Amino acid sequence: MHRKLIDVCKFKEHLITIKPNATIDEAVYHLNKHKIGCLIVIEDTNIVGIISERDILNKLGTTDIENNIHHVKVSEIMTPKEKLIVGHPEDTVEYLMNLMHDKEIRHIPLVNDEGKLVCLTSIRDLIRILLKDSNSRVKHLSNYVQGKYPA
Repeated sequence: MHRKLIDVCKFKEHLITIKPNATIDEAVYHLNKHKIGCLIVIEDTNIVGIISERDILNKLGTTDIENNIHHVKVSEIMTPKEKLIVGHPEDTVEYLMNLMHDKEIRHIPLVNDEGKLVCLTSIRDLIRILLKDSNSRVKHLSNYVQGKYPA
């Protein structure tokens, strides 16, 4: 089965976003509060980037900002829009899983034809969908083999 990314978005709650001028402290607060791995960075109504827990840890590990972390802005360490990998409503779950694997990323924003944010999906979301589909197929095949389908 080739489910489209839009199928994943149907199960998502509202998106948690952050402004580019917010501090890393604020980003960490939202990541922890909502138990999520990344935030979409929005200015006005436009995506300007994405910041993940991995971005924060990588920046801390490679620079001297750990002494100044409270003043670092999201815009200083986010992945900017120009480097952002996005999905589209017609992308399949399988395609996006391969893309995430190849690019070594765990989150992909879904944008519509106008470039506006529709939802954010993670590798965990995609695995959950595939497992649900697999479990359903196993149940149907098991019922078929056991003759439990109505005539």
